Amino acid sequence: MAKKYSASLVSKRFWFSEFKLYVQLRLEGYSDSDIREKNEQENIFLAASSGRQIEIYQSVKRRISTLDEAGLQLFNQVDIDNQKLLNLITVLLLDNLFTEFMTEVYSENLRKGNMQLSSIDYRSFFTEKQRSSEAVSQWKEYTVKRLISAYQTYLLETGLLRSEENGYRITPILLDKRIMQWLVEKNRKDIVLALGGSL
Repeated sequence: MAKKYSASLVSKRFWFSEFKLYVQLRLEGYSDSDIREKNEQENIFLAASSGRQIEIYQSVKRRISTLDEAGLQLFNQVDIDNQKLLNLITVLLLDNLFTEFMTEVYSENLRKGNMQLSSIDYRSFFTEKQRSSEAVSQWKEYTVKRLISAYQTYLLETGLLRSEENGYRITPILLDKRIMQWLVEKNRKDIVLALGGSL
């Protein structure tokens, strides 16, 4: 069966502080509907408009839904670098295409000792996907450009990429063993490897 690919990340931000707040509220015993109500009344994510308020809530809720109780608890047990990685991991759990980019491009460059991530790397990846996927082949150039920009922003905000004078440098983060184990138990070794971890 063909994998489903989505371009929804073009409109989604990294939203780390929002993600962190949502996790804390869940750990304090708030349900998703409690958080929705709190957000409606208090604009807890400090959104600029009511539309954005709803969008942030729905997107962050969707990411949090990939975390079981152990995953939620884990967030508070790891350092801030790994908290950011956990936010990224919830995105990868929901997005096949981004996971494939991380596996086929990011970790492959890392494995080869090529610490640069160039615009050619992104382009080659999307060109290949347009060849092999009917859905991706129908995306407009504008969509591809925005997705490339979104991937880059996510990597920069996670800390897996650093902007330099002559481009972007891969800066891997040591994945906490407890997160690694959690992913293995969820049968997602592919994400461990995508983030440069070893099994």
